[in-house]
Amino acid sequence: MKADPELMFECLMYINAHYFPVIALSEIAMLVAKYLSDKKDTPNLDQDAAVCLTRHVAELMKLVIFQIFKYSSRKLVTLFAILLTLLTVATVYYNMFLQHPILRLEIVLCCVTSLLMATEMLFGLWFLMPCYKKVEYF
Repeated sequence: MKADPELMFECLMYINAHYFPVIALSEIAMLVAKYLSDKKDTPNLDQDAAVCLTRHVAELMKLVIFQIFKYSSRKLVTLFAILLTLLTVATVYYNMFLQHPILRLEIVLCCVTSLLMATEMLFGLWFLMPCYKKVEYF
């Protein structure tokens, strides 16, 4: 059985479209909770909010542009999505390793996001490889 990385990449983008609102609302709620908290000292909250906003804008731009241009220029929009995915991975890296303090829920959401982004990059790069040839089923 041959794999179809183009179809798999599109399925992952579809999953990401449904996962994105959940992660965005959760992270915004956690930022507000950190801001209002008296128990946790968050010295770089402005920087954390800027990184969070960057990630959400990049993900939203990736999803919208992929949806608009996926039929007209498939390879170019896939390359653009992979580049924006690299930006998302960098912001997740910041959340997991550089942000202080980090909540347990943030760690869980960052792990799930990392898995989704890694599989998106894997299938996107596989689709862009010059040796890839589309499998015709009918």
